[in-house]
Amino acid sequence: MPRHVALAAALVTATVLAAPGCKKAPQRVPSTATGAPPRARTPEGPALPAPHQLSQTPDAGAFIARPAEVLAGVDAYLPEVPALPTFAEFVLRMQAPAELADRLAPQVVGDRPWAGVHVAGEDIVVLPVRPGSAVADALKGLESVGDFGAVQLPAPAGDSTPADGQPPAPRLAWLDGQTNNLVFAATLQGLATSRQLPATYGSRPLWFTLADTRARAVMPEFPYARVAAAGQGLHSLDVHVLEAPGKPLPSSPDLANGALTGMLKVPELAAGVSTRWPGHKKAVADAIKQMNAGVDRAGFAAKLMLDPLVDQAAKALRRWNGRVLLGAGPARHLRLGLGADDPAAGYRDLVGCLRTLVDNLSLARMFADVPGASFKKVGDNPTVYLLSVDGVSRHVPAVGKPLLDDRGRLRVALAADERAGGLLVVIGPEPLPVIQRWAKAAGEGEPAKNSADDLLSAVLAVSPERLKPLLQTTSQSLLVTGALGLDADRDPTLMVLQRKPDRYFATVRGPELEVDRRKRN
Repeated sequence: MPRHVALAAALVTATVLAAPGCKKAPQRVPSTATGAPPRARTPEGPALPAPHQLSQTPDAGAFIARPAEVLAGVDAYLPEVPALPTFAEFVLRMQAPAELADRLAPQVVGDRPWAGVHVAGEDIVVLPVRPGSAVADALKGLESVGDFGAVQLPAPAGDSTPADGQPPAPRLAWLDGQTNNLVFAATLQGLATSRQLPATYGSRPLWFTLADTRARAVMPEFPYARVAAAGQGLHSLDVHVLEAPGKPLPSSPDLANGALTGMLKVPELAAGVSTRWPGHKKAVADAIKQMNAGVDRAGFAAKLMLDPLVDQAAKALRRWNGRVLLGAGPARHLRLGLGADDPAAGYRDLVGCLRTLVDNLSLARMFADVPGASFKKVGDNPTVYLLSVDGVSRHVPAVGKPLLDDRGRLRVALAADERAGGLLVVIGPEPLPVIQRWAKAAGEGEPAKNSADDLLSAVLAVSPERLKPLLQTTSQSLLVTGALGLDADRDPTLMVLQRKPDRYFATVRGPELEVDRRKRN
């Protein structure tokens, strides 16, 4: 699964360009260019054919300025990401027989752009190679085509079952001595077009586009009109997923516009996610119904005590507008954000409900063994209330025990902010300073109204060294325990997903990841 995720997320480009008109074909070349292409020298030898006219929105295309860094960035977080030579071999086997692909793969480098485009019915793939004679030697003996050094390739090694039952069109290869790129195409004109790719698509270090007309050649059930991405790298990227005519975009009944994105843009938050749950009204109504039914089944004395509590709980629950946030950090502290159209009123109702609950618990302790609890105001500007429940350690599952303090108490701090758009809750050993800093930062940050169109937002401020072991675990309890132990140890990366009338639009913004320099080439 991790291998497939990594290939799909960072290297999906390689699959589509590689197999013209195929039902099943492995990926084609991703590519990019950050720097300017090599300065053109005066061509030597025969002139090249006129290139194809290129479009800014081809049926498929990719440009990756620093492919080794992209792979290293994915590898930093996900397990089992193929190394650059392995991925180069995979791409080459879509173009050439296995023996030739295996000889060429070690010569492909990752510190210069990889590029690919589907134009005029053919796939053009560009891979930079090391200087020297190794590539030329590997191509020796193949049939020469044209008069500028192109050769005819035998059938590729990769699975390429033709969609029309006809054998795949022959591929050509060319070692371009001027750019030191190895180029694959179906025609001589396609090979010559390779020199136009940096100028046409290299204005952004990372660029990718795939339209349905090309995607369905290898993925018949492709559900979108186009998927496109562009940016400075995996850390700074804009992604568009366009709706196909007559095929509404896939959606989840559990997600709706209204994420509390501003509450995520705060210090100390190691990881967090926010959205709006459209089923909140029914869930609240069902919860109130169950509480009332429980009170009705209680005895007369219990009913006298529980009726006011249920009424207050129902009032507080109805204030929730479905916007919700879940986060972790600093270590052993869990954060919960709850949206409210009137945060002050929602906070007042919740405080009243908890005060009544604690009073009733104190009364109940006279007749039964129930935990002791206290609820009091502990701070101003922002106003913070603290709920402490004693002696709950034996009732808390192992995954939740990190949230208890050294005395086994459950401590919950509550605050609210109009600008932030709701209530803030922190559970942990020392929740008071955490919630004070959170409320202050959220209250001074992005207003909740600004994220009303955000379908989903998420933040991550954890280094790969801390996060990768969690992603490799198969135990849900270990995953939860590990997540609760996270601290923010790097600048945050924020992802925001919006649903537009005809597309999904996602942005990723964060610091460029520092990766092992040995993996950059």
